Amino acid sequence: MIQVSPEHVSKASHFTSPKIPSFTSLLATTHQIFAPDEFSRLLPRSGHSHCFGPLAETERIAFDFLIHGGKRFRPLITLAAYQACVDSPNDSLETIDVIPTDAVSRALIAIEVFHKASLVHDDIEDDDAYRYGRETLHRQYDTATAINVGDYLVGLGYRIITADRETLGSDRAADILHHLMDAHVKLTEGQGAEIAWRTTADKTLTREDAIGIYTRKTSPAFEAALYTGVRLVGECREFERFLARYSRHLGIAFQILNDLSDWAGDVNNKLIAKQDAKSLRPTMLLAIALEKAKIAERARIERLLGKNVTVGSSGSELGDLFTQLDVFRDARKMVIEHRCIAHDVAGEIPHAGLRNLLHQLLDVVLPNDQASAAAAS
Repeated sequence: MIQVSPEHVSKASHFTSPKIPSFTSLLATTHQIFAPDEFSRLLPRSGHSHCFGPLAETERIAFDFLIHGGKRFRPLITLAAYQACVDSPNDSLETIDVIPTDAVSRALIAIEVFHKASLVHDDIEDDDAYRYGRETLHRQYDTATAINVGDYLVGLGYRIITADRETLGSDRAADILHHLMDAHVKLTEGQGAEIAWRTTADKTLTREDAIGIYTRKTSPAFEAALYTGVRLVGECREFERFLARYSRHLGIAFQILNDLSDWAGDVNNKLIAKQDAKSLRPTMLLAIALEKAKIAERARIERLLGKNVTVGSSGSELGDLFTQLDVFRDARKMVIEHRCIAHDVAGEIPHAGLRNLLHQLLDVVLPNDQASAAAAS
């Protein structure tokens, strides 16, 4: 049984209601943590950061990138999972001790730090031009600087967790670190597979190939965020398999939606519409197209691969092919399928707070208007 002390509940109660987390409130709290003053209090800069010159530069760029931009989805998920367990103390989760709010807040920062590190490296590997409405770091500065900032952020994320190991307890800190490191390794495997596909002459791509990439690049990040929130409250071994299965399908659906939104443009993220399509990454959309294409259509797709596809406001040759082959419709159906599986997995979890949270999370990460659009297509 969860045994949460009155002090624990008191310290956490300002985040949301005691029964069902309010994502609006939790999101406001998450963004507040990244407000400059609060962020600086929770994560003070090193002594040399206030100097001028080379020693201050890496930290300055990294902290600016952390504070600027981003939907804060992953730290929001961590906070929501933490709050759901604090607010539902009547299921089998044995609390170890009280976690002060600052330690929880720094854990949220660590989740975002790892995400931002992956974006810096991902932007370099894909040579993306924009991130969060600004030029990517390797475009603002240079590739060497951006690589170094990404590496700095990886180290910073681990340091944040270990710095609170006395407060968290060594077992809890080690478990959280293990899941974060596992997510990091899987991310590099997925990104490596994507790079290998882009650089090989064989452009075969199946739906299973795309899912294999998504379940390494995207799903583990959701799993690590959820696990961290639950583990901050107490021991949670019996929930790990549910969180892994749920995150797998959530990640797949989320990434397919991201593929779809790429064709509409996203001013809050990459700014340029069809950026993934233009660089011809191994997306689910391309996998569906290759699967459904007849000989002549497949020849057209293969002719486009490796070329600089001209993308205008009215679409592109590749986009026309996607439309003809009903790729967008099929992709939306896949979003619905994986959303439904995630919903069913959430219903199996033996903890009322987490069960409710995971159902609500689907509406946040995979909005109902997207589901409605998919069903109507």
